[in-house]
Amino acid sequence: MKATDNALEFYRHIDDTVCGYLPNKLSNSLFIDPASDPSEDQLNLLHLQGFRRSGRLVYRPQCPTCNACMSSRIINSQFCPSKNQKKAINRNRDLKLKWANADFSEEHYGLYEHYINTRHKEGEMFPATQEQYQNFLIDGHGTHKFLEARNESGDLIACCVVDIFYDGLSAIYSYFDPTLDKRSLGRYMVLALISQGVAMQLPHTYLGYWIKESSKMNYKADYQPLEVFDGQHWRNLIDNNVI
Repeated sequence: MKATDNALEFYRHIDDTVCGYLPNKLSNSLFIDPASDPSEDQLNLLHLQGFRRSGRLVYRPQCPTCNACMSSRIINSQFCPSKNQKKAINRNRDLKLKWANADFSEEHYGLYEHYINTRHKEGEMFPATQEQYQNFLIDGHGTHKFLEARNESGDLIACCVVDIFYDGLSAIYSYFDPTLDKRSLGRYMVLALISQGVAMQLPHTYLGYWIKESSKMNYKADYQPLEVFDGQHWRNLIDNNVI
């Protein structure tokens, strides 16, 4: 880090909470002071050590009895889409990808609200609010942009909120038109992010935490070759086993 970088203070929640991914597990996180202003270099170093960002909160799971959450990344130069992934690409060839600044707009919030209130009625993010959207996806530390997918009429169909790091693009969250199931837009936006990373000559695409025993998180193993961070090293994930 540069000599001008500010020292970062790390915290951990006093109380553990119920895990949202694995039954009968408690969770906690290590995080930097949300009021701090980390430099770009510091954010990149934290990112390589398995930290993620949600709004201004930069965190890494540090649970009392579990280390199942492992940061995951695709090796862009070796990625080859599967049969189902190729189908998703073909179904969406009419869409146009465009980068946009991560600014609040009624168009984006309307799509996000429709997505949350349709797909995640049982989740902690329901019901969607503008304050929640602002805190989660607009606020940050200046590293993120929106990757938009629009149809031929210019309508916003899907969006992936992305942190842009020195070594890759990191998916923070995707939202899309929940009525267009046949398009497989969630899968398509991951593939779109990989294609953008290849075009930018970045070696990796980061997909967040992979959790082997969680159906919400283990889908990431479908994107191969995939590496996961075990707390010290990036290791290959093959057939759902860390090698």
